[in-house]
Amino acid sequence: MKFSTKVIITIVAVLGGFITASAQMRTAYFMEGSYFRTDMNAALAPTRGYIKLPAIGGLGVDFGNNYFSVNNLLYKKNGGIYTFMYSGVSADEFLGKLSDKGKLSVNLNMPILGFGAHTKKLFWSFGLNVRSNTEITLSKDMFAVLKNLSNGYYDLGDTHISNREYIEAALGFAIPIKQFMTFGFRVKGLVGIADLSMKMDKMYLDVNENAVRAELIGGIRANCPILSSQYAVGSEFSVEEIMQQDMMKALTNIKSWGLGADIGFEFRFLEDHLKVSVGASDIGFIKWYGNSTVNAEGNANFSYEGFDLTTSEAKIDGGFNALMAKSEGSYTTRLTCSLNAGVEYNILNNWIAFGLLSHTEFCQNFTRSELTASVNFRIMRWLSTSFSHTFFNGNQPGVLGWALNIHPAGLNIFLGADFIDTRFAVYNQTIPIPKMMTSANIYVGVGFNLGKAKYMRSMQPKAKKDKKSKKA
Repeated sequence: MKFSTKVIITIVAVLGGFITASAQMRTAYFMEGSYFRTDMNAALAPTRGYIKLPAIGGLGVDFGNNYFSVNNLLYKKNGGIYTFMYSGVSADEFLGKLSDKGKLSVNLNMPILGFGAHTKKLFWSFGLNVRSNTEITLSKDMFAVLKNLSNGYYDLGDTHISNREYIEAALGFAIPIKQFMTFGFRVKGLVGIADLSMKMDKMYLDVNENAVRAELIGGIRANCPILSSQYAVGSEFSVEEIMQQDMMKALTNIKSWGLGADIGFEFRFLEDHLKVSVGASDIGFIKWYGNSTVNAEGNANFSYEGFDLTTSEAKIDGGFNALMAKSEGSYTTRLTCSLNAGVEYNILNNWIAFGLLSHTEFCQNFTRSELTASVNFRIMRWLSTSFSHTFFNGNQPGVLGWALNIHPAGLNIFLGADFIDTRFAVYNQTIPIPKMMTSANIYVGVGFNLGKAKYMRSMQPKAKKDKKSKKA
């Protein structure tokens, strides 16, 4: 099974290509100097204002799934490493590690421009970003087919694919209310660029001693400026014809729009030693322009009944049809929103903080939940680091998070990852491969700091002494 092993290695490498940064980095949630934490809770303002520039300001991709990991796909048997297809790996051993439904999501957040500043009584910010959400669900029977390929009926119908691309312009603020609470709010104007949704209403494979039969019935809905709903209903679907549209003319057809909002609260108790926060991000919708909508319905059937010994020809029958369906005009989709709730306890005058964060992502076809525990070290006023571990959603012990934030006056450098595997499998005696990871991200960003907030309370020793001296 050497070829299959190479295929699996390639899959892992391709998935790793997505893993260059994270849309919402859990490890950064309790890092006071990071401006990325505001994306998770609008009330969590950074200690300084900032300017984010294109590319270097921070690129975010968050890949998560509950199926693909080296530990699930590769097995050490008889002194070698083999794929799940190896005869020495039983079906029960392989399939027993998989959930009934495979869930995959990839989220991208790429800033074009970002700006934040502290005034006398509040923090306000503006951001222009490119956003992307991709979600896939797979049936467990799909992997049962690959492993068994024996007599039986395999239901592959629980398969959905969706992708949404849009540009957002966000304007927000965070304001202290009394001494123990901060409220944050951000409103977003959205421009829809592309939307794709594919759903399999029916897909099965029936294998028996007489024949192999398969059937697929499903549909695709797509919206993009290069598309047009004027294609005749019942006509054949031609991808080549669509891609030959005038791109410059298509730009004038960008008429999909939407609205979104983020909201957050932070509560402080016990002289700021204990902090409780909750925030919801990307609550909103996009209304997709009807004249850029195309619907297609497809069906395929296949049957194989062996060879005809008299003619030496295979008995194969079937075909595939894809026809344009009736356009449903304008339609609305909700955003992939998230809910974050955190509890933080500070000791040693804020030099060390312990945090627990609940992160729930509401995708189009499934919900993804995680719990992240972290310890944060504020080594200096301008230097902090954090270590974390995320539980649930297929995350295994030994997959840790780490972040470093350097934020002196004038500069803000951030580097971190939520999922760093500490255990590796060695392929071909030379190539180390993360063994337990099912999710991954890396967050790298360089920004430019502006003035520090005068109204924000500090628990660090120098600030506390200054406060006492003023009272005296």
